Amino acid sequence: MQGVCSPVIFSSREELVLDKNSEKKKKCLLSKKIRHIDIKKNRSANQILNAFHGTSFQSRNLARCFSVYKSMLEDKDAIIFFGLSGALVPGGMRKVIRDMIELNMIDVLVSTGANLYHDFFESLGYNHYIGTRTIDDAELRDLRIDRIYDTFADDRLFLEADAYFKDFPEKLEKRYYSTREFFQEFGKTVKDPNSIIRTAYKSGVPVFCPTIHDSGIGIGLSVYCHNNKSKDRFGIDLLKDNIEIMQIDKFAGSTGVFYVGGGVPKNYIQQIEPMLEVFGYNAPGHQYAIQITTDDAKWGGLSGCTFEEAKSWGKIEDYTNTATVHIDATIGLPLLISAIIEEKKLLKSRKRRKFTWKGSDLKQIRFL
Repeated sequence: MQGVCSPVIFSSREELVLDKNSEKKKKCLLSKKIRHIDIKKNRSANQILNAFHGTSFQSRNLARCFSVYKSMLEDKDAIIFFGLSGALVPGGMRKVIRDMIELNMIDVLVSTGANLYHDFFESLGYNHYIGTRTIDDAELRDLRIDRIYDTFADDRLFLEADAYFKDFPEKLEKRYYSTREFFQEFGKTVKDPNSIIRTAYKSGVPVFCPTIHDSGIGIGLSVYCHNNKSKDRFGIDLLKDNIEIMQIDKFAGSTGVFYVGGGVPKNYIQQIEPMLEVFGYNAPGHQYAIQITTDDAKWGGLSGCTFEEAKSWGKIEDYTNTATVHIDATIGLPLLISAIIEEKKLLKSRKRRKFTWKGSDLKQIRFL
């Protein structure tokens, strides 16, 4: 009887011999060597991400995201939807996202209410602070300090920011707004040049927020709506969002999606294609797709859902150029965007998409 450490003994040398087709396949599978990164030669973000194509694991996946993103940007007809979830603004990614908008790297922003709220919070001159996760949270409550993992913020200032939206609708015409219309109007009033909301307004990038009620913005607006119940009243109509974002896809020659995390922003962009089908339009699926996530498909949640699974719903085109990297977005996003920014000719040649709206009707998309 062989011991557990005994070598494998082949009964015949013939077991090591492959037929011609198998030899050909083996040769093909072993044709690309791992290329070890030379950090003396590869120092810029662009050089490092290109070098990652010759490595393994998540570094190669990040390089694939880099390539697919460039393909999106190179497509002269593509409308790029950016889905933003997770605590990215408190985590220090505010200016990365703001610069993506200014540099014409995305065309439509779909965000959680929380990220837009934290953006507004900082536009008021308030800050998030470096904290620690190893602390007595009961003590933090006594100090009125809110914790987001290892990030702190002053709870009293959050309450002040919430309260701003208790009165803001007084500045608006009394009617029901889509979230795109609301953030377009709100963006006019934000003065901070580093604000995501203001930069989107200045750049003509539509901002959709299907979870606006799930944020400090929604809390403040709820107070206003509760206290003002007249017939002619302000309100947010989330169903108008559906019609508006569907029209953008309908007008687009092709579409690309870029998800940070998952949740509602991801699903909201994904569901545009099935929605088009329900309305009787042709819906081929998004043609490009990349995702930065830390979640896993095996749990069944959308944040980890693969693009292959999305194809079964018709949300992603069967032959879509896709890539997913499993990495903390506070690491992967700035690396990826820094590498793209170094593609100066690519960004300079890309035309900004100009959306012309009449109410909730999209009249045209021009390329300027």
